Amino acid sequence: MKKIVILILCFTSAILTINAQNYTHEFGKFSSEEFQMKKYDKDPSAEAVVIYDIGTSFFTRDDDGFKLIFERKMKIKIFNKAGLKWAQQSIPYYEENNRAEIIVELKGNTYNYENGQVKISALDPKNSYNEKYNEHWFDKKFAMPDVKEGSVIEIYYRVVSPYLFNLRSWEFQCGIPTIYSEYTTKMIPFYEYVYIIQGTNKFDTFKTYTVSSSTSPFGLITYDDVVYFFSMKDVPAFKDESFITTSEDYIIKLDFQLATIHHPGGANELIMSTWPKLSEEMIDHASFGKYINNCKKKGKEITDTMKIASKSQTDKAKYIEHFVKSNFNWNGKSNKFATKNVKDILSSKTGNCADLNLLLAGLLNSAGIEAYPVLISTRDHGKIKLDYPFQHFFNYVLVYAKTDSSTVMLDATDPFSNFGEIPSRCINEKGLVIQKGKAEWLNLKSNSTSTRTFHIDLKLTQGKDSIKQNCRLVTTGFEAIDYRERFTSSYKDLKSELFGLNANPNDTLSPLNLKQIEKPFEIAFDQQNLAETIEGKIIISPFCGLAISKNPLTQPTRNYPVDITYKKSTRFQTSIAIPNGYKLLSQPLDMNVSNNLVKITFTTEIQSDGHINVTGNYEFKKDVYDTSDYIELKKYFKMIVDKFNEKIVLSKEV
Repeated sequence: MKKIVILILCFTSAILTINAQNYTHEFGKFSSEEFQMKKYDKDPSAEAVVIYDIGTSFFTRDDDGFKLIFERKMKIKIFNKAGLKWAQQSIPYYEENNRAEIIVELKGNTYNYENGQVKISALDPKNSYNEKYNEHWFDKKFAMPDVKEGSVIEIYYRVVSPYLFNLRSWEFQCGIPTIYSEYTTKMIPFYEYVYIIQGTNKFDTFKTYTVSSSTSPFGLITYDDVVYFFSMKDVPAFKDESFITTSEDYIIKLDFQLATIHHPGGANELIMSTWPKLSEEMIDHASFGKYINNCKKKGKEITDTMKIASKSQTDKAKYIEHFVKSNFNWNGKSNKFATKNVKDILSSKTGNCADLNLLLAGLLNSAGIEAYPVLISTRDHGKIKLDYPFQHFFNYVLVYAKTDSSTVMLDATDPFSNFGEIPSRCINEKGLVIQKGKAEWLNLKSNSTSTRTFHIDLKLTQGKDSIKQNCRLVTTGFEAIDYRERFTSSYKDLKSELFGLNANPNDTLSPLNLKQIEKPFEIAFDQQNLAETIEGKIIISPFCGLAISKNPLTQPTRNYPVDITYKKSTRFQTSIAIPNGYKLLSQPLDMNVSNNLVKITFTTEIQSDGHINVTGNYEFKKDVYDTSDYIELKKYFKMIVDKFNEKIVLSKEV
């Protein structure tokens, strides 16, 4: 019988200080130290701290074979009002084909020290509810009772799973610091897992040993549990800043993947595949490769009605993509498999991303265009670990087409994306082209720069007590896609953003080229606001508060990239009419910064016709900045915030 093998992949390294307190880990116990703690000395600003978080996974047998048991107990100290949200907890569980993981035990206590006594409020498990997270994952959500500043909360639960592939992952890190975290897995020799470590290259404790007293019979075979123990102390909080894919890509954690099943009779079933073999499996899958073939067969009837036989392959591809976008609606769900048959998708005209994009691939092939599905992971789903060929890393499908003049990536889910543009949610490093006999990875990044340009005309009213603002926003690339979608789906929020605090019900946004996606998208909006005056001087914000006003990078350092998704540029062009009897008293100094990271320019010019022209531009030249760029990038953001919010001052002529 083979032994369980551990493969360890180190993504980043971190040095942790071992300085944990000695707390009891027994459920139902508490100490005076927990109530006396007013803050965590290693992170005094923390809103709460995890005192301990302990998990155990092991196998048990019943009449149906083996099941996985997962137990977890944790204790959290709440320091202030911001920390009260940690009273909201959830337990994820998996369900598929009418079989589900079962939470067989859930208990919890809230401890409050009041009037020299410890008050204990017990959790009632009935006060919980289930919420669907995606196709197979659900959350059991609950709130701990009577939680206030200074409370200590304690939770224990036990999950029984029939899904042996679903050995629980373990997160050592979360949004608040953790004093102590440990995870124990008790393995049996029939199931071999791959362990993937992220965020560190060492544990405070790692050990493995055999528990001989646990020797168990299975048929004619006896076996021992092999225990793997991991622990970490004084784990810092993960400060979830702007510009990341998902925190799951960077926190310190362990992931487990079932690699091989060793059957008692001697046969081995390989679960961990290779990328070419995974491609073959997807090609043979009824809801993937065979679905494309069925779409191709039916597609010949559809493409024949388009009368595109004489067109170039590029024009054919454009026509077919437009046909799918115009006639089929995305239901907002991500999936790598189609959920409907061809007949149903053609009649309902709605489906998930796989329903639509696999249909697109089939139609393109039926028209003689070489097209392949591309498996990807969206930004909120996390990065693909290229060393581990597992299907569950993927949650979305795109289309890769080869025409007579170029190769393009296509997505039929977004009616506002142009030909060859994929939604920004899909820009997440690489995608796997599904084709026979080989593994080809495509770069999903965009090399073009998406732009926003604000054209602003400012003029004081006759009484000099108000300023009229005539604004026009012109967008291109991913910025145009984003603003088109927001204009149609969240008009109220977009209006509030552009008008700011001075928005009123009568204000409107006027669009141009909303559906002409090959053209820049423009929005016009006008306002009249009270003028800011001090001792007869008129204070004017030339960019009307439309530039960023707060530095999104707030941490002293950062050990993961700054991922802004795509290269972007924002430009302001403002013309200010100087009223009769006034002159320019003070203006911001000009600025010109240009390097391989950013370009920042700012100029102020007085025109002969009595206008002041203020022009500013900030451009981010990379889509992803390395950790080594963080300090410089943070400095440039501060420059932008400071400079682009400076004021123009007008005074009366003497």
